[in-house]
Amino acid sequence: MVIVPKPDALTRPYWDAARAGRLVAQRCNVCSRIWHPPLPSCPACGAQSIVWIPLSGNGVIYSHTIIHHAAHAAVADRTPYLVALVTLDEGPRLVSNILDCPMRAVRIGMRVAVTFQEIAPDIFLPQFRPLEAGVRS
Repeated sequence: MVIVPKPDALTRPYWDAARAGRLVAQRCNVCSRIWHPPLPSCPACGAQSIVWIPLSGNGVIYSHTIIHHAAHAAVADRTPYLVALVTLDEGPRLVSNILDCPMRAVRIGMRVAVTFQEIAPDIFLPQFRPLEAGVRS
């Protein structure tokens, strides 16, 4: 069983971009704050003048943990698995998986790049891979 996001009016631009292989986030036209996940107004100043901007998809691992006891039945058969908090070069942080890298090789500060994985028809999930040579499995 896979937990599949359900795009709505607020998140549709994010999921449409992911399907096209692009990572985007919202930016406030008033204070220039960039954030994720999508919100109806700026978390910094409250303005509702928001645009979607492309992101590089590059960042660093800020933190990570290995999950041994799944919190949801949909991922119970995948334990253990690694969850990382990735700080994108543009500032926002995303919770994600790290692909093509042994769990023991993942470390804070590791440079990563986005990749997209189709998890259901027309739903592509941003994931990350290490940028460093010799780290991939």
